[in-house]
Amino acid sequence: MNDPSKNQKDFFRIVTISTALGFGTLAAFLYSMKDITHDAQLVFSAGTVIVFVLAAAAGWAFWRIVRAFAERHK
Repeated sequence: MNDPSKNQKDFFRIVTISTALGFGTLAAFLYSMKDITHDAQLVFSAGTVIVFVLAAAAGWAFWRIVRAFAERHK
């Protein structure tokens, strides 16, 4: 079985990190939004950090699965 090239490894590393940060940031932002009917507020809490970590892990896991599938089906 062929090992992935350096370019493939770099691509998956960049995409994985970008997706994890993007998902985590978006989820934390949405979780932090409070009282959007009158005056929008962002409330930072421990839940914000937990949601960020969970969403980032989901984004990370997605690309790990894609990479494993791509390597298996060459």
